[in-house]
Amino acid sequence: MGILDRISKALKELLFGMFYLELYKESVKYSKQLNDLMNLFLLGEFLGLPILSTNITLRLLPYLYKDLHRWKISQLREREVTDEVPDVM
Repeated sequence: MGILDRISKALKELLFGMFYLELYKESVKYSKQLNDLMNLFLLGEFLGLPILSTNITLRLLPYLYKDLHRWKISQLREREVTDEVPDVM
């Protein structure tokens, strides 16, 4: 890799960080929230919340199985109230 390639890569990363990093972080956070909501609707019966019928849940369970362990850990994690407060400048 030449010096010009490294400089152009560094410049691209700098511009991405300056303009799009906050938008990227917010979109990842929003995506995780929507994923948690979807898992709650589909797998809520495991928590005692009968939102959807068992037949639909059992049909979708093979697709959700790989994310089930991560979702359970994230839902059972202790959270601070200050984590949910938005940053005020």
